[in-house]
Amino acid sequence: MEFRLAGPTDRKLVEDLWAYCFEPRENPFFQWYFSAFYKPENVLMGFKNREMACLTHLNPYKLSLRGKKIPVSYIVGLATHPAARRGGVGGKLLSAALKEMRRRKQYLNILMPSKAGFYQHYGYEMYCHQWKETIRLEELRPLTDKTVRFGFVNNTDQWTYLATVYDAYTRSVSGYAVRDEASWRSHIEAQLAEGYIAVAFQDDQPIAYVFYSLGGETIVSGEFVYSSWKGKRGLLDYIYNHRSQGKIFQWNEGLQDQSYRFYPDGKQGHETMPFMAGRVVDVKGALEQIPYPKGAEGVVTFHTEDPLAKWNTGSFTLAVKDGMGCVTAAGADEAEIFMPIGTLALLIFGAVDVNGLVFYEKLRGSDAALATLDEFFPRTNCYINEWY
Repeated sequence: MEFRLAGPTDRKLVEDLWAYCFEPRENPFFQWYFSAFYKPENVLMGFKNREMACLTHLNPYKLSLRGKKIPVSYIVGLATHPAARRGGVGGKLLSAALKEMRRRKQYLNILMPSKAGFYQHYGYEMYCHQWKETIRLEELRPLTDKTVRFGFVNNTDQWTYLATVYDAYTRSVSGYAVRDEASWRSHIEAQLAEGYIAVAFQDDQPIAYVFYSLGGETIVSGEFVYSSWKGKRGLLDYIYNHRSQGKIFQWNEGLQDQSYRFYPDGKQGHETMPFMAGRVVDVKGALEQIPYPKGAEGVVTFHTEDPLAKWNTGSFTLAVKDGMGCVTAAGADEAEIFMPIGTLALLIFGAVDVNGLVFYEKLRGSDAALATLDEFFPRTNCYINEWY
């Protein structure tokens, strides 16, 4: 197969495969994405016998990872033409995408999998789950707060209302997308193409916001963010006032939220939803880019296997000092720790700690080396809510 980045004349090919596999052209999100967000230089196309067989979008993002802004690629819209399926095309496309991301110095990659098992086979692991809450509107009443006031965001100039709340919400988590003015304006445009944005205020201070859509029995929220318990209750009060327009409210929020303990019936409508997978694009680049805990110091040598990126298969020595890492190649007989590439991603993102990975047989090594690794990669609360 041959792979190349899309050019200006490839737009119809890209749109046609998206419309075939995802939303139709008349869908509001499709119209917004290809008019305001799409960039051909971020689309990697695969050709077989001169016919397009597959493509994926490599949208650039910055994540806040352990307190540092890290450039990554977010793979979306990965699609294979039906005529080319069941021939290993997906794996070849992912391998080509990793090469392109490495060229761009994006050493970590995120992806929202439709089927996690498919991507785990290729070195991806789920680093972020969310709570998925589903509650009948009538049952929201004990959780509401009528002392806040509400306003609508109806243009992109109001982005600072949302940014204030988002920054407070993400202060104690890792793995989330860093949003600047341009990305906020993009998010607002995308949401207003499909639904509404409401903001809760305490006096003149924004304390919560919700992206939501109407039109069915279930009112669905695409983003539900708050800086305080009062803000969350205020949003639920706002949604409760829609009882003539819906019967059920469904929203997602970070696993760090524990307020489900205080719901009228915590046994119903409360479940986890796998949300985002992470992957290492380049072992050396990723480990030298991320920060390490203050006071962590030491050296550990590990061996990893990567099914898609040959440059990641081998033994590496990681030396950490003053919050920075240095990676050098090592001999196979020097390795003290053994793990697949997906396990390294879980450690970097902080989704699971060393002891957990040992328990699940995703990691093995000497006690001393494992203790050093645990010092380098403490577990974090992971959160992200990007959909494209």
